[in-house]
Formats: sequence, structure tokens, C-alpha cells
Amino acid sequence: MTNQLPSITPKQQEVLKLLYRYRFLNRIHIQTLLNHKDKRRIISWLKDLRDRQYVDWHYDRTDFIAKSQPGIYYLSLNGIRYLRSLNEYPNEELRKRYKEPTRTKAFINHCLLMADCCVALEAKSSDELQYVSVLPSDYTYPDSEYYFLNEIKPQLFFSKQQGNQTTSYLLESFELTLPRYQFRKRIKDYINFMNEWNDTNGPKPIVLFLCATTADLLYVKRRMKELIKEEDVDLNVRVTTLDRIKASGLASMIWEEV
Repeated sequence: MTNQLPSITPKQQEVLKLLYRYRFLNRIHIQTLLNHKDKRRIISWLKDLRDRQYVDWHYDRTDFIAKSQPGIYYLSLNGIRYLRSLNEYPNEELRKRYKEPTRTKAFINHCLLMADCCVALEAKSSDELQYVSVLPSDYTYPDSEYYFLNEIKPQLFFSKQQGNQTTSYLLESFELTLPRYQFRKRIKDYINFMNEWNDTNGPKPIVLFLCATTADLLYVKRRMKELIKEEDVDLNVRVTTLDRIKASGLASMIWEEV
């Protein structure tokens, strides 16, 4: 199948793999994740990929405000065909990529936020401190060491290793329009998941709840305290708001303990 596809460079192939993993990325994300200094080269690669129908983008040249923002890229038909030809990606996941053009703005913004979080963690890493990020596209493989996460399906799992100490985190982001009953169900899902935590998966992680508003944050804190008391469970939960994480970053001192 690859012989029938237009030729692309190894770096452009990396771009396709990044878009598979993150779903939606802007040019700044792609340049940072590739650790590339030349903005013009990245723009050239992306234009070529668009021309060859490997990727597409959301970018409105007619909207003054929108055109001042970076274009948002996602896999297009030839990009999906190329990844399928590698026999490295689950067909079920690849089929989802065909629906990227019709994804909601909320879903796209969520993907961009998770990319922001991963980029921020990467920026914090050093020789003494290492962060490892795991997204849903990483733990869907049955042979993945993180396959157990499919039971709860967090939007992001990451670990921080400093010396001999490793701390892990599960991140759940609550949408602005989420009904209260779904808040309650999702919180209870996490309590059940943590109650049945298998130590072979490593130390029990800290649960991070990201709330769209302060009102949601207060509700989650109150509900979590009630459920932790009812269930008599040892659970480390922290909460913050979307505004805080956008302003300061995932690894900053923005989290409130429950």
C-alpha cells in the first residue's frame, strides 16, 4: 500500500505518528515535540502533507481572529492509510481517525489541552527528574504495559521519577457541560478502580480532577469527601480548574487536596 502513496520524508512520518497519538495538534506542538528549531521548515512539511492529503487542518483565513491562531492539524486519508500499512496500530483506533473532520470543538480543545500538558511535562524533565506521559492511544494495545488503564480510561496518565522515587498520576478532565449525575458516576468509577488497584501495576497513583469552573471544583471536592468517608478508602485526590492549568501548567502548584 505504501508504494501507492506519495513519498514523504522520515520527519513527516514522525508528524503522522504524533497526530495519531495526540489526535489534534497545532504547529507549535508539532515543532516542540519534534524538538525542531526551524519554524519555516515545519510549516513547509505540514503544507506538503496537506497537499498530499496526509493531513488536514482547521484554519479559517476569512476570520480575522481565527487566522491569527495556529492551524490545528489532524490525520487525513493518506495519513491513515500510511499508518495502517505499518501494521503497528489497532484497526479499531485507526477507524476512529476517519471521523476527525467531524469532531466537536470541545473534543478538539481537549486534545490540544492534553498536548499542552505533555509538552509542559517534557519541558520539566531533566537528568535528575523524568516525566513519562501515557495517552489513551498508548494504552489501547493489549501488549502495552499500561493496558490496565483501559478499565478506567483516564485522559492522561503520567509518572514522575526522581532518583529512586516514582509518583504516578491519573488525570480526568470534566467538561463544562457535564451533568451532575455523570460527575457522580465518574467519581465513583475512580473510587472503585482505586479500591481494586493491583500493586503489580506500581504504587497507587494520585488522582487529579480538572474542573471547568470553580463551582464544579467545589462540587467535586464535596462529593469526593462524602464518598471517601462512605467507602472508607485510602485515596489521594487533588483538584484544580481549567483556568489555573492554562495559566501555570500541569506540574505547577495549582492543585488542591481533597
